[in-house]
Amino acid sequence: MEGVCVGIFSEPVIVEEVSSTQDWVKKSDFPQFKPFIAKRQTKGRGRRGKRWFSPPGGGLYLSFKLPKEFFVEGRELSRLSLVFGLSVSQAVDTYTLSKIKWPNDVYIGEKKVAGILIETNSTDLVVGIGVNLNMDGFPPELKEGATSIYLATQNRVDFYEFTTLLLNYLSENILRFRSEGFKPFVPAINRKLLWKGKRVVVDQRECGRLLGINEKGLAVIKTCFGALKTFPYGDISLRRG
Repeated sequence: MEGVCVGIFSEPVIVEEVSSTQDWVKKSDFPQFKPFIAKRQTKGRGRRGKRWFSPPGGGLYLSFKLPKEFFVEGRELSRLSLVFGLSVSQAVDTYTLSKIKWPNDVYIGEKKVAGILIETNSTDLVVGIGVNLNMDGFPPELKEGATSIYLATQNRVDFYEFTTLLLNYLSENILRFRSEGFKPFVPAINRKLLWKGKRVVVDQRECGRLLGINEKGLAVIKTCFGALKTFPYGDISLRRG
């Protein structure tokens, strides 16, 4: 797909290997709206600095930079993160049904297939996306919680086909967010929200039933005492037992 521009994005840079797509795009001279895509990362990372498993030929590792001034709601990173998560989930749905785990992961069943990382500087949002496409296995420490489209379907995913799909969904949703705000996305995200209606725990301390997200992108929890609480960010898990 070299030489091809998709939506708001300019022609992507595609490399076989890089330390981190995120670090590359952060460079001051790297153009805005230009996707940087790698087939392997040696120092890939997710939220909170966690290592992202990035073997050769296994996944798609994508970063791009958007100017903050491009968005009226650009300061609301939680909303943008969910919009990016919806875009990834829509692309994965072409192959198998996926869900959005608040605030910014994509799951197939009970296992993570993709993650989104947003970092900022004074002028830009730097967006990183990792999707497990064709991994046929994971290290022991990830095995219970991670999957790939291949493991879920037993069908190999064409790297370039998926990349084009994802960039199309990202472009459409970014433009819609820019013109209409977050509100139009709320119903679709709530339909795809992992563990909606189930008992969950937020940050290992607050438990209750996940009712959904609201128009600010906050998770809405009904506690065991009947109170409604909202959370702008956090780590959510299913409450067992």
